Amino acid sequence: MNATVRVNTNNVDKGFTLIEVLIALAIFSIGIMAVASLQVSARLQSRNSSEITEATSIASNQMEELMLRPFEHNDMDPALNPHLLSIGKYSTQWNVTASDLNGDTINESKTVELKVSWNKFNSTITDPHQVRFLFIKHNQ
Repeated sequence: MNATVRVNTNNVDKGFTLIEVLIALAIFSIGIMAVASLQVSARLQSRNSSEITEATSIASNQMEELMLRPFEHNDMDPALNPHLLSIGKYSTQWNVTASDLNGDTINESKTVELKVSWNKFNSTITDPHQVRFLFIKHNQ
């Protein structure tokens, strides 16, 4: 009697082992954590840029207001230094220095150092961030 035994070689186990799934999950998790970290960093940098832009705008507006004031206005008086102004979380300070350009004891111009400072959002650092402008106003 001839008995034929057939072995099915097509019945190979298909799928992933538990170890393969865990390794793939670990690699995927590391990638997701890196992307999340980049998102947090990008958001903080965006907020920092926004604060710098806002402070620069405040400084520019204050500089234009000072340039429009008369030469002898109280805001341009060196004896009243430092001049202070607060707008929200931003603190504006300017110091005026009179200059006698030709030695005739008459001040022909004033140099103004304008500084806008603020504390960074959620910062424990006591050193504030600053935007500084320096400009000269001539007596006309």
